[in-house]
Amino acid sequence: MIKKGTSKAAAMKEETAAAQAGAQESLPAFTKQQFLESKLFTAQQKDLLNALLQDEETYTTDQVKQQIEQYLKKAVE
Repeated sequence: MIKKGTSKAAAMKEETAAAQAGAQESLPAFTKQQFLESKLFTAQQKDLLNALLQDEETYTTDQVKQQIEQYLKKAVE
């Protein structure tokens, strides 16, 4: 549904963002400890996750992979 005064491209982008947010809610989420015990990540990645993730939060696998990628692409100061 396109809101009055909104371009078609902006409306489509808004709908896509809403759909992605809804899709992420339905994906399974895991705790920091579960990721640290999984075989999905290397020992070096687990060290990084130990520093990046919060103990009381839950994350999807995509969110964790994205956090690792963002950290590794971060500029060195």
